[in-house]
Amino acid sequence: MSVTDAAQLVAPNVAAVTLESDQLLVDWGIAAHRFHYVWLRDNCGCSQCRHPIAGERLSDPASIPLTIRATSAQIINRGILIVWPDGHSSEFSAGWLHQHAYDSASRATSRRNLHVWSAAFMEQHRPEFSFDDILASDAILLEWLQQLNRVGFTMVKGLGSTPGTVAQLAQRVSFLRDSNFGLVWEVRSEPKPDSLAYTSVKLTAHTDLVSREAQPGVQFLHCMVNEAQGGESILVDGFAVADELKRMHPNHWETLTRVPATYRYQNDHTDVGATSPVIRLDHRGEYFEVRYSNALLAPLDCDPSEVLPFYAAYQAFSNLIRDPRFEYAFRLDAGDCEVFDNRRVLHGRNEFDPNSGRRHLQGCYIDSDDFMSRINVLQRVGDFRIR
Repeated sequence: MSVTDAAQLVAPNVAAVTLESDQLLVDWGIAAHRFHYVWLRDNCGCSQCRHPIAGERLSDPASIPLTIRATSAQIINRGILIVWPDGHSSEFSAGWLHQHAYDSASRATSRRNLHVWSAAFMEQHRPEFSFDDILASDAILLEWLQQLNRVGFTMVKGLGSTPGTVAQLAQRVSFLRDSNFGLVWEVRSEPKPDSLAYTSVKLTAHTDLVSREAQPGVQFLHCMVNEAQGGESILVDGFAVADELKRMHPNHWETLTRVPATYRYQNDHTDVGATSPVIRLDHRGEYFEVRYSNALLAPLDCDPSEVLPFYAAYQAFSNLIRDPRFEYAFRLDAGDCEVFDNRRVLHGRNEFDPNSGRRHLQGCYIDSDDFMSRINVLQRVGDFRIR
C-alpha cells in the first residue's frame, strides 16, 4: 500500500468539482477546499513532471503562467482528472488532495502535536523505554521517537555501563552530529575544564551549543556511573515556560521573540558565536526553539532602546525557568539515558561532591531534520514519493 493509498482510506469521496476563475473548488460533501490552478499544475505527478523512480521534480515552476486555468476537471477513480490548455493532463487522488489542502483549517490540523509539561506532570507521567526494545523493534522505535517529538523528553533504561553505548542508541535514529567536543563526549569533573559541564558546580538549566548557528536537535546523556552525592539532573520544558511568560508578561514574551541575544564560546582551538532571539518562532508563529544559556551569554548588541526591555524580559524568563513548577529534578542511575529535544527542553544539574564518588556520563547529539527523517521513514507504508 502506498502513502497515497493509505491516505485514501481516511479521505472522503469527491462529491463535485467546479471550475472557478483562478481556483478549482473540490466539494467533499461535508466540506470543500479550493486549490489554485498554478498550484495544481505545479504539483502534477505524472512521469513528465516528476522522475518516475527518483520522484524528484522535472518540471519548472517558473515556466507556469500565473494565469493558467484548467480546461476541464472531472471525478475519476476516487480522484480528479484535470486537463490543461496545452493538452497536458494531471490526475490527483482524493487522499492526496485532502492531505495537502492548504486552507487555514487544514493547515491548523497539520501542525506539530506538542504536549507542554510541568514538573508535576513529569513526576507522574515520565515516558520510559527499554534500550533492548528500541534496538529490537522498529514499532517501539517509532513509538519512542513519536513520544520524544511530542513531549520533548524520554528516559531510556538498561544501557548498562559500557562506553560508547550512547552512540549505539543514537545511531538507531541517525548519524551523530559532530562539534568541537567530538562525536561522543565525556561529562565528568576535569582538572582543566573547557566547559562548566566538566566541573562539579551547579549547572543552571540551559540548551547546548547556543553559540552555534544551529543548535543540535536531540541530545543523549548516558549515565555510566553515579556514586557522587548531589548532581541531580534538572529538565525544564522551555515551551511551557514561554507559554507562561506570554500569559503573565506578554510584552516580555514579545521582546524575547524579537530582540536578539548573542552567545559566544571560546577555548584554545574554538571561537564561535551566534545571535538569535531567546524564543524563536517559525513561519506560522509557533515555537521553533528556545536558545538559552547564561554561561555563554555575550554582551548584548542591539538598539539602545531595547537594552532595558531585553534585560527585564530575560530576568522574568529566567525566574520562571527556575520556578519549582517547571523544574523537574531526578537522579540518574547507571544505565539510564535521558534523551531530550535540545531546542526545546533546557537541562542542568545540581552541584555534586566529586570526592564522594565517581560521576561519569557520556553524551552525543543528532540533528532535528535527521530525527524527523527517521520518523517519516518509519511511518510511511510504501511509496515514498510526494504522490
